[in-house]
Amino acid sequence: MTNPPPWQNVRDAIESAWPASGYRDLGVVVGCSGGADSVALLRSLVESVRQPAAPSPPRGFLVVAHFNHQFRGRESHADAEFVRQLAGQLAVPLETECGQGAEQDEESARNDRREFFRTVMRRHGARYLALGHSRDDNVETVLYRLMRGTGPAGMAGIASFRPFSDDPSGSDFVIARPMLDLGRDQIREALRSINAPWRDDASNRSNAYRRNWIRNELLPTMQSQFPQAVPAIARAVQGQRQWLDALQPVIDRWLATVQIQEKPLTLRRLDRIGGEAETDPTATPLRDQAVAIEALRRCWQRSGWPLRDMGQFHWTRVFEMLCGRGPDALTLPGAVEIRRDPESLTLVRRH
Repeated sequence: MTNPPPWQNVRDAIESAWPASGYRDLGVVVGCSGGADSVALLRSLVESVRQPAAPSPPRGFLVVAHFNHQFRGRESHADAEFVRQLAGQLAVPLETECGQGAEQDEESARNDRREFFRTVMRRHGARYLALGHSRDDNVETVLYRLMRGTGPAGMAGIASFRPFSDDPSGSDFVIARPMLDLGRDQIREALRSINAPWRDDASNRSNAYRRNWIRNELLPTMQSQFPQAVPAIARAVQGQRQWLDALQPVIDRWLATVQIQEKPLTLRRLDRIGGEAETDPTATPLRDQAVAIEALRRCWQRSGWPLRDMGQFHWTRVFEMLCGRGPDALTLPGAVEIRRDPESLTLVRRH
């Protein structure tokens, strides 16, 4: 029985972004809130793994993971029950956990959810965490970062694949987001075409959260004048992502030259580095601010330090200290302390 075209188009887009051959023999935890995007992702991965035409049975596994924040009382529990029934219908194991139910800011709620996902991945020995972020989510993220003062990397949006990089245990977990080329409306149309229900979170209509305000107020206002604003911004984001990917080898060389040790994070002062690194025109541009800031961002990720509150202003201050300018000591968001001595910078997070 062939799939209806809307659903097949979504399936094809996910398969193109993340071929089943890359995960069918590994463990995948699928984060599922019960919303349309995560439901579509889960259904698509299940169908891909169980393709009857596959040359051999899959050796990997899928696990559904649902975190119930309990923010919305009965509605939250109804979401959890919906995911439980969906997992049963698809014959996929389910892991659930409940939060405290107390009001939290966006960052705290996100951290609770990510810690739950990390625990589930460790318990099952999974390699991937699959999340159902769409093209619209990516655009909203970039607009949010832009208004907070992000740099070029922030404009690159959400990566399709990246390490679970704030995990200081050094695990090789990978976050996969294979739906970033799919629009929110396209995903819902596809689910309707196969009569697949989902849950709508009423709290998404509240503008108490800034991301909801971007979704409910800012983007519709932009689209009233520029109807194709979302795909246009998405194309710009893709260009920024390509720029960031091209920069990665340069960042690697920068770190190899500047980083002395990881614990505590110690970096050589750029104004103290001379010789071939400064005179060879083919060498890594050590004093290129864009390269240095992206290298510093990678150091933050490896150290498990919070990135969310680090704006371009903060990264510029660190770069200036590396170049021998500005103060000899500085405290950054997340209680990261920097001290400069005659030859190096030492960065330590105070808990």
